[in-house]
Amino acid sequence: MIEEAIQPEREERLSAERAYELYWADVLDGDATFLCTGNGCTARLICACLDKPEQNLRIRPYFRSRRLDDHAPTCEVAHGKAGAAREKGPDVFDAERPRDHFRERVLSAAPRARTSAPAAPRASRYYRLSSLVQKFLEHRRDGDLDTATVDMGGETLTYAGLFRNVYRQKVADLTGTRAIWWGTASLRATREGGYYLRFSRAFRHDDADLHPTVTLTARDIEAYPVRRLLRARLDKLIAEGGRCVAFLWARPWMPKDAESPFVRFYVDNLDHIDVRGMEILEELQQTSRVR
Repeated sequence: MIEEAIQPEREERLSAERAYELYWADVLDGDATFLCTGNGCTARLICACLDKPEQNLRIRPYFRSRRLDDHAPTCEVAHGKAGAAREKGPDVFDAERPRDHFRERVLSAAPRARTSAPAAPRASRYYRLSSLVQKFLEHRRDGDLDTATVDMGGETLTYAGLFRNVYRQKVADLTGTRAIWWGTASLRATREGGYYLRFSRAFRHDDADLHPTVTLTARDIEAYPVRRLLRARLDKLIAEGGRCVAFLWARPWMPKDAESPFVRFYVDNLDHIDVRGMEILEELQQTSRVR
């Protein structure tokens, strides 16, 4: 599995995650060229899962070689020569994308020559919550949720502490707690062209069960650069019955003066929600902080 590649038409070194996003934002073509980043290597790579609207539950987008023989003898990416391994930074989750993240790249008159020196490995940087959920699942399989960390807004957190199940947690104590909240939910389309999500499992408040809800408006979705991917995933889940597992990076909100208490999650950035099919639920068992 290769993490990064050179995209010569854009004169850019990019991650498979970025290539995936650019494709679904209609910025990158499906037949785009990718080249190896290894020392003195120009082997062509394939971006696996590039055109799949739903990622395989066990695989993130990644680059792979067509043939190992295509790589240069000096390529440490393919051959892993002794001494080539270098320290890689921790995962990073950014709350906002750079303004030019989905830009149409303006090329220089003459393409820049590639350096023969291998570039240092970079931290995995994510903007979509779905990518972080995939890493959570990988760490869950590896059994290192308590030690694997991610940098969010300058704060370093373990994956075990970051992901929290809504089930039977006392919501009055948690309204200021921003985390990646998750749980089973039901999903439906709204008349206005948006989506409404209601968690099946509930927070606790005094003696009541409060099922948090989320509304994704049509206006917010149309302004979202990766809306084609988001709608494809949500519409597929609705067509299959609407039952799902939802993840949100947010704080639970509960009004103090409401006649009847209720809980909502507000998602002002659609990168911060991930909704998946029920088949993921078995893999999520034992990952909740609720015992």
